[in-house]
Amino acid sequence: MPEITILARYEAKPKMKRIKDGVELYSRKNSHEYLFGTQKRVVRIRTQEQKFIALELMSGKSGSAILETSEIDSGIVNEMMQELESHELIDSTHSSLKVSPRFVSKIDTRVTKNVKNFADASFLQLQRRSAPELHQTNWIDGVTDSGVEILSARQNYLVELSGRNRVATILYSLLLLSGVTQTRFTAHSRGPAATIGDLDMGVGSLRPSEFGKVFNNHCETLRKDLSLFPLERDHNYDQDSANEIHSADLHVHCGDLEPEALSLWMSTHQNFLHIPSPRADTAQIGPLVIPGNTPCVRCSTLFFNDHNGIDETLEISQSNQRDYPQIAAHFIASMAASQILSYIDGLTTGVQKAELVGNVITIDYQFLTRPQTIAIPRHPLCGCAF
Repeated sequence: MPEITILARYEAKPKMKRIKDGVELYSRKNSHEYLFGTQKRVVRIRTQEQKFIALELMSGKSGSAILETSEIDSGIVNEMMQELESHELIDSTHSSLKVSPRFVSKIDTRVTKNVKNFADASFLQLQRRSAPELHQTNWIDGVTDSGVEILSARQNYLVELSGRNRVATILYSLLLLSGVTQTRFTAHSRGPAATIGDLDMGVGSLRPSEFGKVFNNHCETLRKDLSLFPLERDHNYDQDSANEIHSADLHVHCGDLEPEALSLWMSTHQNFLHIPSPRADTAQIGPLVIPGNTPCVRCSTLFFNDHNGIDETLEISQSNQRDYPQIAAHFIASMAASQILSYIDGLTTGVQKAELVGNVITIDYQFLTRPQTIAIPRHPLCGCAF
């Protein structure tokens, strides 16, 4: 069954090259030159012809349209377009956002009957909601199609969450809103806290009226309300995922990690991100572990123990649940969601950012705007490399 095209960014011919959204023209002090681009990448505009081309591109015209409607020499236009392409300021290919058939209906006859109305009803909403996400994916290195392929591909990756704190709940909402439609909590992710409680209020769209409801069931309802890509309301996607036997593309655990779970993920080569419980007023994100290839959680623990001169941490009571204050929870969840999306998008592009692995981010509640990134090496006493 083919995918359903929901949004076409351009109506132009496929080979028409256009300037990326967000590119601006800057005049320079005490100079006749202009800068054309963004605050991270620019080209110099030295002539009036180049300035004219830049203004035409910003108005929405393609390079071909400028050649057809102006008397500027084609060599000047082509040379400038090539320079802009080399700085990745041009969209040279054009794609469409697509909704996977698995999220429209699992029954072929219903797909045939309902796809048209479903797509028509979702078109305007998806167009508006996806625009900010495309502003981010469009500027990923190497992207030349407005970012639509990367955003569409987020539907295809399974991200499993476990943990019973505020960061886990907020992460669920953020990933759905960002296009990761296959985000789900594991069946027993919250342990004995299976219902929505006091600490859940105001977190990830949870309100007092939801108090006492089964947490995972309510998350399934939220999936359909929050998902960037449209879903059918009368279909149980959580049950679909439960019936499919395959490992997650990434498991995210929020809270203290049981040794048995760590051993299982390492032995089965399950990639995972650990967000441990906060200690006093300090929180931590990471490491993101690719078993056999990157430093693991135990490497991180041994590294910090060596750094601080600690033999082991003595826990007197395991019953004291540590959770985050609201502002810190939203801040940390946003940082973690950014890491998760970077990893998922890297699976699509085939290029992973080196800083995603082998690092731990520490956050001080008193100075949230100054997180620290600490490189974690493989520890010789860990043995995860063997």
